[in-house]
Amino acid sequence: MNNNGQRKILIIDDDKVFLDSIGEIFRIHNFDVFEAQTAETGYEALVDIVPDVVLLDINLPDKNGFDVLKTIRASKNFSDMIVILITGDSAVDIDNAFDSGADDCVFKPIDVEKFILRIEKLLKK
Repeated sequence: MNNNGQRKILIIDDDKVFLDSIGEIFRIHNFDVFEAQTAETGYEALVDIVPDVVLLDINLPDKNGFDVLKTIRASKNFSDMIVILITGDSAVDIDNAFDSGADDCVFKPIDVEKFILRIEKLLKK
């Protein structure tokens, strides 16, 4: 949480249109939004800002999102961080997402209002 009481969310996705649209929606819902388009820049941002929630695309140009998730879970500083995998690939094995340590897995297109409620619920745990 930042000094203004806003929750911090990091969105790691290579689709700029998706980043812009979902980022704006989270800003409207009082989140401090940070964006990255690669696994490398996403992990750097994660270390710098320590967000409350990470939305992590499974298919990134430089690394698989499952691998990024494993790196996050292996770090003692981030092991309890809320990480939600997102994908437009309906063939993704959702059990693999949870087995890899995801708190949730969401398929695009996202029903944003329901998604925000799910995130709020995860934040209260």
